[in-house]
Amino acid sequence: MANVLNRHEGLSPRAFTPAIVRRDAFGPSRAFRVLIAEVDARVAGYASFVTGYNTDLAARELFMLDLFVVPARRSRGIGRALVQAVAREAVRRRLTCLEWGVRGSNTRARRFYRRLGARLGQARNASLGGRPLRALAGAR
Repeated sequence: MANVLNRHEGLSPRAFTPAIVRRDAFGPSRAFRVLIAEVDARVAGYASFVTGYNTDLAARELFMLDLFVVPARRSRGIGRALVQAVAREAVRRRLTCLEWGVRGSNTRARRFYRRLGARLGQARNASLGGRPLRALAGAR
């Protein structure tokens, strides 16, 4: 489903295979956690998250990496239930913040997050990967 989300967001799909998900989300040294929503024994959506640190608050937080609901299952409360489950996990861990990014062009998601009570800031994510990352790392 992460590859479906990448295509939905206009990104090139990655080689996110079931084996990678099993290793990185469910293995002994997992890199992230994932919650799955099912309807009629079929995956309808997911939310993935990691523990991070918010320097603005000087506190640990959960950072939601992805939230995706298959288009045919949207507007049925699945996205809200997934975000609510991630929020419960943050509270269970006694963390004070749940944070995530949203594309500025994704007006539907922005409205949805506002309805949840989220504050949408002006920050944008930046990233380096592949050749640019290696080039910068090699710079002196």
